[in-house]
Amino acid sequence: MQQKTSLTLSPDRREAAVHGSLGFPCGAYFNDIALYPANAITWHWHEEIELSMVVGGAARVRFATGSFVIKAGEGMFVNAEALHALSIVGNEGCRIISLVLDYNMLAGREDSVFARRYVMPLIRSGAVKILRLSPEVEWQKSVLQCLREAFLTYDEGKYGFELMVRARLTECLWHIVRNMRAAMLSYEGAPEASEERAKQMLDFIHLRYAEPIQLADIAAAANVGERECLRAFKKTLGVTPTAYLLRYRASMSAQMLLDTDKSIAEICFEVGFNSQSHYGQIFKRFFHMTPREYRTRYGKGGGA
Repeated sequence: MQQKTSLTLSPDRREAAVHGSLGFPCGAYFNDIALYPANAITWHWHEEIELSMVVGGAARVRFATGSFVIKAGEGMFVNAEALHALSIVGNEGCRIISLVLDYNMLAGREDSVFARRYVMPLIRSGAVKILRLSPEVEWQKSVLQCLREAFLTYDEGKYGFELMVRARLTECLWHIVRNMRAAMLSYEGAPEASEERAKQMLDFIHLRYAEPIQLADIAAAANVGERECLRAFKKTLGVTPTAYLLRYRASMSAQMLLDTDKSIAEICFEVGFNSQSHYGQIFKRFFHMTPREYRTRYGKGGGA
């Protein structure tokens, strides 16, 4: 098990992390969202599927077409490539256990019955992008139980744990596929255009955030006009492109405050702000403290 306190995004708009190993592509994580920049896990997506359960507090899960709240004992299934974000709800923070895995670990060969009949229909279905899991629904309760068992087995790391984790995750897959089969078969929708455009614009921001960026630049990344840029961003992510850019710059600066010995002035300009006073105002808006206070409280040595 790994404890995660930050999220690194690659220029190709995915989470830049290796989950598990080549031989066993599955990672187990404990996430305390209160330790992430701005008490939130920013918008991201990954090629792997994810199963998570809240073990303390509550979080709001946002996705392209809506949001829901999960509290202790509840969880979620996140399909491959599904855009999502999490933020704390209430005053108790939020702690989550997760398993993130390459679905090929369950599918096996491309021509196997497991891939053709079960895994790939789920992965390719737009009907099951993000699924809330509640212990009040019997089959979802079974998924949560299997997830918890898989996580604990992974954490113990005893001989044969890979076999047992894979078995529990296969059970999770079976419950999801069996109970969502009708929705998967009846789904005829095309990929949501707003979500695809938002991904292209996020890609641009994650790659070029340190440079001077105007709304027109972000819109051009998705080959749309500024008005459509604003509409797609607001519909999918719930914020304007400018607000997201400022928050992303502040989040990147927070990580630099912890990971480097660079001065606050250096960090300010490296993440794209053109004045320290403006940087301080934006940072305090999202973190409720100054950059210096943040480095002193969470850094290893205190800062300049």
